Amino acid sequence: MESKKMICPDCGVEMNHHAEKIDYTASRTDESAVDSDLGGVLQEVHSCPECGQTLMRPKSFRDKR
Repeated sequence: MESKKMICPDCGVEMNHHAEKIDYTASRTDESAVDSDLGGVLQEVHSCPECGQTLMRPKSFRDKR
């Protein structure tokens, strides 16, 4: 299942999905969000082809499987 497209908040261009990364620091702010199998939160990494901004967002649990 593909996640919803991310739009750059600065210039309104559709961002490119580059990778998925485990954020091990998430337990410091919201321990309930941590996946016990991964030991962190799975994040999607996106970058804007127009302005170069890079953003991350949590990947939803149902998208992981």
